[in-house]
Amino acid sequence: MRFLIGLAVVLMSFNVSLADIFLDDISVSKQGDSVSIDIKTTKPCLYEHFMIKDAPEKIVIDLQGTTNNWSRKRFEGLPFKSIEKIRTSQFQVKPALVTRVVLDINRAIGYRVEELPMGVRIKIPASKDETGFAQWNTNQKVQPVKVVNKPKPKSSPKKQSAAGPKKSLTKVDDFPKRKTVKYKPLTSRDPFKTLVGKGATIMTGQVPSVENLALVGVFDDDTGSKALFEDAEGNGFILKPNDRVQNGFLVSIYKDKAIFQITEYGWTRTVALNLQMPELK
Repeated sequence: MRFLIGLAVVLMSFNVSLADIFLDDISVSKQGDSVSIDIKTTKPCLYEHFMIKDAPEKIVIDLQGTTNNWSRKRFEGLPFKSIEKIRTSQFQVKPALVTRVVLDINRAIGYRVEELPMGVRIKIPASKDETGFAQWNTNQKVQPVKVVNKPKPKSSPKKQSAAGPKKSLTKVDDFPKRKTVKYKPLTSRDPFKTLVGKGATIMTGQVPSVENLALVGVFDDDTGSKALFEDAEGNGFILKPNDRVQNGFLVSIYKDKAIFQITEYGWTRTVALNLQMPELK
C-alpha cells in the first residue's frame, strides 16, 4: 500500500502562465548534513509532491503544465550516495501537461520543500556514508571515453631447431596401470616362457584383443589374482580384473578360467577363456 505523505499544492503569489513551460535542469549539492535537489523550470509553475514509503522508497514531484523534452530521462551511477537514481518522464499529456521527477532514495526519511523562483527545491538528510561532492546537474556534458586500439606487436618468426620442427603430441587415453611380475627361474627353463611360437615376451602398455588370447596361467600376489595370457605370436600379457582389452575389460579370474565383458556395435557379450596347459614335448 502506498502512503502519500506531505501532499501539497503550492500556488504562486502571482499569475502563472502554464503555456510553454519546460523542465530545464536538476542539480544536486551537499549543504552540511543535508542534500539539496533543485528542480528548475523555464518559467514558474505549480507542483505537487509526495513520498512513497513502501520499499523501495522514493520522492515524487509532479510539475503542472510542464513539458519534458529531454532526450535522456534517466540518471544512474550518480557521484553521491544519498540518491540512487533520478528519473524524469512526461507523466501526463491530457487533459493537462504533467512532468514527473522521481528521486529513488531506498530509505525511509523525512524531507522538506522550498520554493524557487522557477522550480522547487527538495532537501533530504544525507546518508551516513555520504561524503562531500561537487555540485552535480543533469546539464553536465559527459565526455565520451576514447577507446584506443593498441597495435598488436608483430610476432617474430619462430626459429626451427636443427633437428627440424617439433612434432605435436597426441594425448593417449589413460588405461589402468598393470603390474608386471618378473620371474627369475631357478632351473634352466622359465615356466612362464611359451613352448611354441617366436614370442616369449611379456607385453606391457598394449591393449590385446580377446580373440587372439589364450589363458595359460593363473596366480596370486599381494595385490590379488592375476591371469597370464598369450597371443598367437607367443607374446604374454598379465591382466587383473578391470584391466582393459579391445572393446571391453577383464571382469573376474577363477582358478581355471577368465571372464571378459565385450561391447561391440551396441551389444554386450560375455567371453570366457578356459585355462590351457600346453603339452610338454
